[in-house]
Amino acid sequence: MQCIGILGGTFNPVHIGHIRPAVEVFEALRPVRIDLLPCASPPHKTEGNLLPFDLRVRLLEAAARPFPFLRVNTMENERSGPSYTYDTLCEYRRLYPHSGLFFILGAGDLLTLPDWHRGRQLTDMADIVVLPRSGRDIETFHHATRACWPDAAEIRAPAPLEALYRLPSGHHVRFLPQPRLDISATLIRERWLRGRNLSYLVPEAVLNTMQQHRDEITACWQREEPSVTS
Repeated sequence: MQCIGILGGTFNPVHIGHIRPAVEVFEALRPVRIDLLPCASPPHKTEGNLLPFDLRVRLLEAAARPFPFLRVNTMENERSGPSYTYDTLCEYRRLYPHSGLFFILGAGDLLTLPDWHRGRQLTDMADIVVLPRSGRDIETFHHATRACWPDAAEIRAPAPLEALYRLPSGHHVRFLPQPRLDISATLIRERWLRGRNLSYLVPEAVLNTMQQHRDEITACWQREEPSVTS
């Protein structure tokens, strides 16, 4: 069965810490493509310093251009209300009934998944691929998976996976090691506002596009928004 990977986020802005993991997932799991899915209306974050959706899409398209397996999907901007992942996966399942789906997220997000809108039910429609963000993330993965899905059964994980669980729904939760990249959108925004060099933190094409919209980006990111952390 052909599979589609889904990597969502606010992408405010997209950076190397988004694109390199997408490459790692593609090389490890070989989906037909990976969709970069910008969140239109984040239900868990305020939007004060969030770049306009169209600009975030333009930056994503610049980042994805060198990789034929990456595609920018704007479906979350095509419906009103908060952008809930559960609703998005329902739409994917409707559009691609004969394709496998896997949703990509970090180990920290796995911990908070029960607090998401119908978070535990995401695995009714898709596999979950969990990526590390710190040195102890494999322990976090095991703990969070067992807490979220008590009926999950750990099974042998084929390389390059480090851990694998099968769920009663038939879907799986996978832990995929990757090179550690301590880069966040918060870091990018802070360095941008201080006039720091962002080379090798964001793709060159993204940086060039950001420079073309310097005034708009600076004005947006200067808004006081201490709650935005990703």
